[in-house]
Amino acid sequence: MEEVTPMSDLLTHVLAAYVLATVASWSLDWLEPHHVPMAMVGAVVPDAAKVYLLTGTDRFTVAGVTGSWYALQTVGAAFCFSLAGSLLVPKRERRVVLAVLLGAVGLHVTMDYMVIRAGGVAPPYLYPLTWAELPSLDVYLSSSRWPSLVAVPTAGVVWLVDRSRRP
Repeated sequence: MEEVTPMSDLLTHVLAAYVLATVASWSLDWLEPHHVPMAMVGAVVPDAAKVYLLTGTDRFTVAGVTGSWYALQTVGAAFCFSLAGSLLVPKRERRVVLAVLLGAVGLHVTMDYMVIRAGGVAPPYLYPLTWAELPSLDVYLSSSRWPSLVAVPTAGVVWLVDRSRRP
């Protein structure tokens, strides 16, 4: 029986963001190589909900109000995190950084729709746009290692090509 671990899933999200941002930086003038790490950070933002692995529960209480860590996996929360993150960089970089962070969040959510779900539907990731639980594409388990086994060599090839393109 395969052990459930979020690390393969997290690695795959980060490497997918690296690959797409690096390849995009080859043709988009406004996207520079120093923005690629921002994409990698953005790919992790929706997994902020995984803090429940540290707390041992998916619930928390602040000032008597109970909430769920899973709320952090929505595009609404990811947008707020990305907006806050974009304010941490110099003003001239904010639009690009926000676009890169949100693009990586979109990539993460898209990849999460490919995860096999027991009920066949994904959680309401698109909240606050909609509460709809859209069908999952059922491509892989979040604990599967094969997506990482594809992402690692792909990222390696992109890294080598990117290095050869630079003077």
